[in-house]
Amino acid sequence: MITKKKRPKISVYIATSIDGYIARKDGSIDWLEHGHVGDEDYGFKTFISDIDALVLGRNTYEVVSALPEWPYTGKRVIVLSHTLKAVRKEAELFSGKLTDLTSLLHSEGIKHVWVDGGVTVSTFLEAGLVDHMTISVIPVVLGSGIPLFRTMHKEHTCQLLSTQSYPSGLVQLRYEVVE
Repeated sequence: MITKKKRPKISVYIATSIDGYIARKDGSIDWLEHGHVGDEDYGFKTFISDIDALVLGRNTYEVVSALPEWPYTGKRVIVLSHTLKAVRKEAELFSGKLTDLTSLLHSEGIKHVWVDGGVTVSTFLEAGLVDHMTISVIPVVLGSGIPLFRTMHKEHTCQLLSTQSYPSGLVQLRYEVVE
């Protein structure tokens, strides 16, 4: 495992339904609107302003790249995939080991990375590479869908740093991962 001094800080910032799903079975995220009231951004602008790079899983990339406007303009975006042959010009493809990726990013001066996508979050967590998680719980029960975490081989202890509730019913939980 790479020590924290030899890799960027790695954070998760993600929304989930009350029952733990990040998307419907078909990958759609239209239900996220249940968490929005007015122009509240739930700390997202502050969070993304501190990010140097994003690492997305293939499924998350496919959902995001279908949006009418690319949401990560000005940020380095790395897509993890063993099946894609190419990605849009605003992103780059990576198919190697996560430890190699984090070492590479560190050597290039990247200080803070946002990891997004259920499988990707679980894979980084399982590798001991996640430092912080911000999980926004949207006030909706989907009943089925794509879970935030896949089955993992070990427990991951987290320390609660803060909670915040919003008028929309969204509750945001901030954790430090303690390995």
